[in-house]
Amino acid sequence: MNQENNIPYVCGIDALYFFAQSGAGYDDIYLDILNQIEEQKKAFELLNYQYQDNEIIVTLNDIEVRFSGKGRDGFLWFNHEFFRVGFKDPEKNRSIHDIRIQLNAVGIYTVGIQSMIDYIQVFFLHGALMNHPYFPITRIDVNMFIQHDFKYLCKEMIVSKKKNHSAKIGECSSGYELETYYVGKNPFMLRIYNKLKELKTVSQKKQEIMFNHFSIHGLNVNEPIFNVEFEMNREFLKEYGIDTVEDALKRAESLFALGCDLIKLIDPSSLSEKHLYSNNRRRADMLPIWEFISTHYKIDEFMQISTPLNKIEKITYNYSLDDARKPLKKLINRLLMHKHIPTLLFFYALLEQTKEEFNHKMQMKKMHVEYTAPVRNSFSEDLKAISNEGLERFKEKLDEELSQMDEEAMRGSTHYDDLFQKYQDVHHEMTLRGLKNNPTPLYDVDDEVPF
Repeated sequence: MNQENNIPYVCGIDALYFFAQSGAGYDDIYLDILNQIEEQKKAFELLNYQYQDNEIIVTLNDIEVRFSGKGRDGFLWFNHEFFRVGFKDPEKNRSIHDIRIQLNAVGIYTVGIQSMIDYIQVFFLHGALMNHPYFPITRIDVNMFIQHDFKYLCKEMIVSKKKNHSAKIGECSSGYELETYYVGKNPFMLRIYNKLKELKTVSQKKQEIMFNHFSIHGLNVNEPIFNVEFEMNREFLKEYGIDTVEDALKRAESLFALGCDLIKLIDPSSLSEKHLYSNNRRRADMLPIWEFISTHYKIDEFMQISTPLNKIEKITYNYSLDDARKPLKKLINRLLMHKHIPTLLFFYALLEQTKEEFNHKMQMKKMHVEYTAPVRNSFSEDLKAISNEGLERFKEKLDEELSQMDEEAMRGSTHYDDLFQKYQDVHHEMTLRGLKNNPTPLYDVDDEVPF
């Protein structure tokens, strides 16, 4: 990005996690997600197939995501190439939001943060959110990649009230070298780590994306590149009045400057040994590289990375021959270890037998589905199975969402008509159950505007 003082560097945001407040349509979407998971599990079981969670593909608004299992937090987690998303049961753990989103590096450095947020809001979560989306932030990592080798870093150079320090040392051709240095812990932490070392352990696609990002901004991938990164979580951010993603993006530069002020790197040689281990350490000269880092963080150019939403291709997950190569090689190696050498005839006969059994099972599955396909209930019928608490919560969401719609949005809006019809059905069901005497709807579907 910049090469002032002949030090190439590039600033940005390396991770962004947030909640998304669900709207009245979320309950149906969550049930559809559960149904898709169960249908695919039944299909695998019918074929006697030992499946993994990530082989279950869920489609939401024509966008596919891979299931990665249920977390300890009760969320069902799914992976997209650009982000990770979690959904929870709307009737459980109501103290937190129903949807969690984590933007990953592949998406951030190819599509851009704002484009990705818009893509998730407009396309992926269409129908699941409030009319005026609310995204409370849970974590932001503000960072600077810099052409500098921090292998000399040690605890004596750190001035901070944070007591937690740790260093990860890795082996290299010349002996041992620093891989990562940590200061602090959740909700506020500094990480300084060897980015090129880390990229050796990631996918080839991510490696290519990052190398391209570095070269565009003048960093040489044949020379050391370290990442100076402040991880800031919700508890820390709220101390400084930052509640939403929008708040955090607007104040990213001041957040990085704050991090550099709370944790400083000093030059130990500027103090005597006596003063180095006393409170006088704060009088030491700041390391020139830290002075540079703390005064050069700018993300104007980074936030301009933007991809038109209609240019973001939908991802289709298919199990390919390349995906099968690795497990097949393992099986062949096992045979060879036991002195069994498989022939081409063996593979051909196995292939034909497997194809025949697969086709037979698929026919049986088709017949089973045709004879057992359930009749889809109407919305009013579905309401009868919802608990009183769930019914009241659903009505609250509808009230809130309808109240946010302005007059223009209501006119000729199928979305408004659908919400209003659901409102009437919920009101009717609550009346039948003798629940709290809710007032008659304040406006009629034929009225031009609500009273």
